[in-house]
Amino acid sequence: MKSVREAKVSGKKVLVRVDFNVLPLKPRELRIEKTIPTLKYLLSKNAEIVLLTHLETNDGKIPSTKILLPYLKKYLPMDRVTLFENLRKFPGEKKNDKAFAKKLAAMGDVYVNEAFPSSHREHASIVSLPKLLPSYSGFLFEEEIENLSKIFNPPHPFTLILGGGKIDTKLPILKHFLPKVDYVLLGGVLLNLFMGKKGPIDSKKIILPKEIIVSAGRVLDVGSGSFEEWEKIIKPSRLIVWNGPLGYLERGHTGGTKKLISILSKVKSEVMIGGGDTLDCLPQAIVKGEKKNFFISTGGGAMLEYLVKRTLPGIKALK
Repeated sequence: MKSVREAKVSGKKVLVRVDFNVLPLKPRELRIEKTIPTLKYLLSKNAEIVLLTHLETNDGKIPSTKILLPYLKKYLPMDRVTLFENLRKFPGEKKNDKAFAKKLAAMGDVYVNEAFPSSHREHASIVSLPKLLPSYSGFLFEEEIENLSKIFNPPHPFTLILGGGKIDTKLPILKHFLPKVDYVLLGGVLLNLFMGKKGPIDSKKIILPKEIIVSAGRVLDVGSGSFEEWEKIIKPSRLIVWNGPLGYLERGHTGGTKKLISILSKVKSEVMIGGGDTLDCLPQAIVKGEKKNFFISTGGGAMLEYLVKRTLPGIKALK
């Protein structure tokens, strides 16, 4: 891939694919903030920017990107930045329609992918558009790949922590990394597969919590009695990778996740964290990058797919 640093953008219109799918908007949005260095770099090189993103609420509504404008104005001079309408409003986006990609390409001279969290999707703005213009990766995109690639040859002891609410994405990552890890700590919906009966994977590397919070037969969180054992595993680890909260956050079960963050904040080893819901729980000191041993990935599903496949459709398109 070519870096945006190699692009000749002076006087050019640059289409920047970002992932600002962050509804409902919070006072600080990491996915937006971490793209700002690339956008300000382009503006410093006398470029005009057209921002391309999708937006979709949890209940499937597709609002206008206009709702992002007040937030973006805090960071960018919008006289030289155009925010294109929500890509999901155009059927050609998800269908990866070549004609739609050509219409997008006609709006600019250069393409930059700064949407790592969306780069596992074969959508027009991710895989077809970059083939029609000189195409480059943004600073955040490069940072994601550089840091996540370290996991391919990890230092040991290596501990993987998996939580969250999507079994279909977490189970493959568990199976893939089991031969490479020293320990796996499980939370979230995965626990429903493992607790009380033999789970789908039998391994001494998988350390289940000693205490869980359950309601109506469903695991809601990791209990406080689990963390003494987990802390003994986490502290000596040289690499810790965590994706997905330990509890059912939507119902207020944040205790396990907060306890885990408290333990991780004291370690000196390398810690990599991903998953949108997980990021929402982190203290600002970690989010702002004040703890140098932490890397915060903006990718959820994209992070997991990259770790398994070592590439993404969006990466292939840039190459």
